[in-house]
Amino acid sequence: MKRIAALALVAVLAGCSTVDSKDIRTSGITANYVVTLPETADAARVSASYRVGTLTFVELGDGESVTSSGGGKDVTLKHHRSAGVTDYDGQLDGVVDAGTEITFNLTRGKDDDSAPRSTVKLPDRVRLTAPLAGTTYSRRAAIPIRFGPQPSDEPSILTWAGDCIQSGTLELEPARTSATIPAGSIRPTTTTPTPGIKPPTTCPIDITLTHRTEGTLDKAFKDGHITAESQSVRRITSAP
Repeated sequence: MKRIAALALVAVLAGCSTVDSKDIRTSGITANYVVTLPETADAARVSASYRVGTLTFVELGDGESVTSSGGGKDVTLKHHRSAGVTDYDGQLDGVVDAGTEITFNLTRGKDDDSAPRSTVKLPDRVRLTAPLAGTTYSRRAAIPIRFGPQPSDEPSILTWAGDCIQSGTLELEPARTSATIPAGSIRPTTTTPTPGIKPPTTCPIDITLTHRTEGTLDKAFKDGHITAESQSVRRITSAP
């Protein structure tokens, strides 16, 4: 579970904590819902987290739950807690068609307002056809990007990340099926090297293309976001 591990790392660095929900009204909660469509999976992955303030997560109590539904399927999200971070996740098997509406339903106890309808529609699925996985590109050369299977009405986000480079992002307008990472856009890291250890100049990097849609959060919440993403990832090698 890479997402949970990343959240846990952020929690350690930022000093996150978790509190019980019993003394927190729904109107004081910031909700974050994410639906993810991996390139090859025949399921939509759904996740939820709740916060008060910036660094304090909310853990649901007895009689409370969060469920997700769409495409005729539903799932009760499972609780996870690590290093101060509390979140909930699950998957909707077979739910992958673009335009399918996904609903999150937070059920609370009798003394609190539930938030039964936070919704978002699934974006078009995306597949990178270039670059090919395992290929090597010099940072002095442009990298051609191609993707499909058809043009999308949604904007695309192209990102790259790796141990020996600085992370980067390009935003692409709707209807694109190709792009180029210009020569020199992928830059080596600028961290201070450890004495006696030569930092690597060549490393694997992940090129990720994302289609994202924004949804509508239930009005019972104070704030938050609900998004759905389809992603395609290709691991290549970045060289000087």
